[in-house]
Amino acid sequence: MTSDTDKQPAPPVTTALGDALNECAAGATQGLESLACLVVPHLSAVSQQFLETAQDVEDVIHDTLVIAWHNVWRFEPSLESPHQWLLKIFASRLASQCQAIAAPPTLTQWQLDVDQVSLPVALSRPPSPSPESLLALYQQLPPVAVDSALKARLCTAISLLNAGRDMPLTPSGEPADPSLFDPSLGPRMSLSRLAQRAKVVVNRSLTLPMEQLALSAWLNQAPGSQRIEQRGLPRRGIEARYADALDVNVDPRRLLQHVHYPRSFPDRRHRHRISDQLLWDGDWDIPTTHALSSRRMHFIADIWEHRRAPSGSRSYHQLAERLARGKPVASHSDGMVLDRPERILAYLRRYLLYMEAMACFGFDAGLGKDRLGAAINRHGHLVKINKGLHRMAMAQVIGIPEVQVRIRGVHRHWWQQVTGDARGSSAIERFLAALPECQPAPSP
Repeated sequence: MTSDTDKQPAPPVTTALGDALNECAAGATQGLESLACLVVPHLSAVSQQFLETAQDVEDVIHDTLVIAWHNVWRFEPSLESPHQWLLKIFASRLASQCQAIAAPPTLTQWQLDVDQVSLPVALSRPPSPSPESLLALYQQLPPVAVDSALKARLCTAISLLNAGRDMPLTPSGEPADPSLFDPSLGPRMSLSRLAQRAKVVVNRSLTLPMEQLALSAWLNQAPGSQRIEQRGLPRRGIEARYADALDVNVDPRRLLQHVHYPRSFPDRRHRHRISDQLLWDGDWDIPTTHALSSRRMHFIADIWEHRRAPSGSRSYHQLAERLARGKPVASHSDGMVLDRPERILAYLRRYLLYMEAMACFGFDAGLGKDRLGAAINRHGHLVKINKGLHRMAMAQVIGIPEVQVRIRGVHRHWWQQVTGDARGSSAIERFLAALPECQPAPSP
């Protein structure tokens, strides 16, 4: 047990910093402005001890504050002080920048869907320098004048956050990003959102209740239960009933086999129906692809390697080439049109901020449109499916030690091996008991 004299003195503005974080949690950008006024001169002084260029300092401090804004709901004042929490974000972001400086981009030209990406060294956990050592520097070093470019960039970030309040909602229910949105997308976004909401209502009021009735009949081995199992069992009903019991923790860098849907399910009708079933028949688990050769992996690895200067990435040049040809990337489901170079950069930096937040706080299964999805092949091994592919690629590139995947498909051959002669509730209990033992399939 340490005495009071052994403890480091708390920074004198802890209360003010806590108030600023509370304002941010309430959605008031004035809180972010107060946060910037309180900490940016001190963070600048600390950053200059590790970073040589003003651009690197600007990137680290800007991203620290933006990540803090979007993740302030994670702050638990009963567990740590406001300074400790903020310096944890700063330490993670600083470590990422230092790693990027130490490992500059290579000239590797990957061939999409053929060449496998070489994953970078995982970011260290805990980061180096540690939050504790940075907090000591924060307290000791005198604050410095804030660079005008950093001031302007933070003002722009706050303006965009304010503009986001007036943005229309994407089909998934999130406000469109004002740095990427174009008013021409509005009508299609509205129609898509109406269609999405109608689909949710139908699933909630009709599809799911019917699946739950079918599941209940099968669990109790009511008449017709054998036919329900032959048809693959109602996946949504099972997921609604057992939820977290279907989740498996896995090292993302080991989950490298990926179901190739066009080859695994050549019939489009079958491909669409398979998401309704838990049990999958046939040879769908044989023509898998390697996750490290996927387009998403190439994209994520490329921009991460060029995170100090995204404009030097191959992804930026590909998007800029499409813009030059008069065919900019557009997506009404994401509410974006990349019709200007600055929008292309904003698009790439948005992904980089997701990755920096993941590097700091770890993988959060509850974020994103869908949980990461996986299936179990005939040998009882995990293979990746088309749910959460970008987030999985991020976790693999960063080197997150563990993610959680939800089982959304099971090869009938393995199901029969595990359940044996059990039926109904006994079969599902055996199945759930076997899930924690499932490991990723060997690298293809």
